[in-house]
Amino acid sequence: MKYDFIILGGTGMQGRICARDLLESGYSVLLCGRDPSKIHSLITRWKKKSKFLRLDLNIASVVRAAIRISGARVVVNCAELGYNVRIMQACLAEKVSCTDLGGLQRVTKEQFKLHDAFEKKGIMCLTGCGSTPGIASVLARYGAEHLDNITSIDLGFAWDSEPKVFVVPYSMLSIFAEFREKPVIFEKGVFVTKNHYSFERIFPRIGTQRMRGIVHSEVYTFPRSFPSVRSVRYFAGFPEHSLQYIEALLQLQCDTPAELPYTLHLLKQLSTPKGYREQEIIWVDMQGITNGSTKTLHLTCTVSTQPGWEEAGSNVDTGRIMSVLSQMLLRGEIQATGVHAPESVVAWKPFFRALAQRNMYVSCNGKKIVLS
Repeated sequence: MKYDFIILGGTGMQGRICARDLLESGYSVLLCGRDPSKIHSLITRWKKKSKFLRLDLNIASVVRAAIRISGARVVVNCAELGYNVRIMQACLAEKVSCTDLGGLQRVTKEQFKLHDAFEKKGIMCLTGCGSTPGIASVLARYGAEHLDNITSIDLGFAWDSEPKVFVVPYSMLSIFAEFREKPVIFEKGVFVTKNHYSFERIFPRIGTQRMRGIVHSEVYTFPRSFPSVRSVRYFAGFPEHSLQYIEALLQLQCDTPAELPYTLHLLKQLSTPKGYREQEIIWVDMQGITNGSTKTLHLTCTVSTQPGWEEAGSNVDTGRIMSVLSQMLLRGEIQATGVHAPESVVAWKPFFRALAQRNMYVSCNGKKIVLS
């Protein structure tokens, strides 16, 4: 059987969310990973459209064989960001387009070095297909079309939960890296490394939250996509009950190479409390010039835990967006070759429409963006 999509890292949280959205949208999926028990219910429910394949992503020949056997036209990479470049190289060898969840700036820079090779093969890598990068990227695309010139972009996320207990928010490997590495910002047209800095900001439905400057891929891709911009900064907002837990793990050096495997294993044992709910806001603030006057745009996407998706919390805005953008690529709604970030190639109208179908709504300066 040939599949519409092959998902690498298909048994992880984002892989499972993405697979379910693709299957509910009518597509066929080959899920690749290490632990089939995590997707047993998916495979059982959609047994005619899905299958599991045990796969070691560290063996390039095996990854290539899986892509080839699947017959898929799009490879969906939901694995940890350390695999991004290797999976791209496998896609190049098999001449198949791919999507991924993005990476830190250092990983993203390595990915863009493969742009010419992808372009030569006539295929595409769309990198950064989750909440942020992903939703935030297309919010910026919308803003850019409403400004003659962009001078600055600040962006990030904020979230909270009830009850106020620690649940792993997203990849702990990414979180540890974001907290350990000094932020790189784009300032006055150049990239600058800064010491960690923070400030407080008030968000609707969330309240006051401490925003922390972190390293993130949009700081690298936005200046490529929006040549007029002179400043880009990224901020992460965690509720105190989650922030304190993460900071304690870092103080105990639980992210060192010797301790990390045990830390990740123990964190996987944490259960999500019954009735747990999350609320997240993806935000992008843009300043620029329109008709000779300064203009400010405050763009947001609000996401809450959704009925039937309780286990995913607000991670629905990552895994399901991976599905949305992969579908758009498969259907030919994204026309490009090479390596691209969403803000440079994804049209905002069909994307926002797909968000609304999944109960995720976007606003500009406090007003919901209504699609005709």
